[in-house]
Amino acid sequence: MTATAASAGSAARSAAARWKFWIFLLVGVLLLGLLSQLLETSDTETYGTENTDLDGYAALANVLADHAGVEIRRTYSAEITREALAEEPDAGVVVLVRGFEPEQQFLQELQAEWESGREVLWLSADTVLLSQLLGPEVQPGPAVPTGAAGTPQELAAGGQCTHPAAGAAESVQTPGGSLTAQTGCFPLGNGESFLLAETPSGLAFTAPEAFTNQRITDAGNAALALGLLGGQDDAPATLIWYTPSGADTVGADEWGSPLTYLPGWFWPLVWWLLLCAGIALFAAGRRYGPVVSEPMPVSVPAGESAEGRGRMYQRANAVAETAQVLRSAHLLRLARLLRLGRHAVPQTIAEAAARAAGRDAGEVGALLERPAVRSNEDLVSYAQALTGLQAQVTAAVRMRRSHE
Repeated sequence: MTATAASAGSAARSAAARWKFWIFLLVGVLLLGLLSQLLETSDTETYGTENTDLDGYAALANVLADHAGVEIRRTYSAEITREALAEEPDAGVVVLVRGFEPEQQFLQELQAEWESGREVLWLSADTVLLSQLLGPEVQPGPAVPTGAAGTPQELAAGGQCTHPAAGAAESVQTPGGSLTAQTGCFPLGNGESFLLAETPSGLAFTAPEAFTNQRITDAGNAALALGLLGGQDDAPATLIWYTPSGADTVGADEWGSPLTYLPGWFWPLVWWLLLCAGIALFAAGRRYGPVVSEPMPVSVPAGESAEGRGRMYQRANAVAETAQVLRSAHLLRLARLLRLGRHAVPQTIAEAAARAAGRDAGEVGALLERPAVRSNEDLVSYAQALTGLQAQVTAAVRMRRSHE
């Protein structure tokens, strides 16, 4: 039992040593990814006001700031937005819904702000979620139809549109959904669904793709964006840009789980790494086979040990080390044949072997003392030379002993 446990511990240490590099590499990659995420300062959010990618709003935000004098104040929780509303009583509010929902109490507060005259604009492509947030008066409508090449249809503001921003834009061209409402602009289908709908909680625009860097210059998209977000003379000089996040999923007196704030790529990466680790363990287990316990001590035949050592040298192409092993073995055999003892130095053995075989002492000394082997061909020649010398010495010793 003790031997088996020791063997298992040794196997575990050996496995840990083999996987040490990959473990350190995996930890390094995870730390590098975490560090890059923490040090990331550029805005990469979809519809982010500083995002310069195709799906960002950087172009719109720059125009609002430079030409319309509108300051955008970004918030990510209902609590911070309440404080901003109190500090900026004349500011407009943009609610960008991208997955998280505002808390129910804050929804009622936003409805009250809209009823009191504050500008409130809801932006989201998720019409189902918008209909749940804005009340039963609005329902999801059809999507904007597209042409054969996938180009969205250009929609006119419509005869019943009364909003000045939509009237100035005249038309928009963008993918997106719609909401059914009593009044609105840019109608779809039978005229009861709109891209820009008036709801009890504010204006709802269901095609936020229209204001991205990629599509802001299409049709009247830019005119609509400036009209809704601050391009008019009577528009507020400050916009509170509220994006609901994980901070709104818990109450003010509750703690949110840190897992709520992890980026979206975290869990796919974790599952991918676990899958790779499982495949690697399965492959390694099949390659080395099951662990077999044997009673200790284990007797290994000398021939088997020598054969295993030879195969190891062959795989490593260790011709110099193999030549040294052959040299040492033949020195021992020659010393035993010539009765020189086990502690005789190579020079003494070489001189005695040369005398016994009748060969030049320098030639035999070079053979036994300095094997010059650099390739497999040299190794074969060296082994044959040693075997020939041993055969000559053996024949000479037998002949001498037969005459004694």
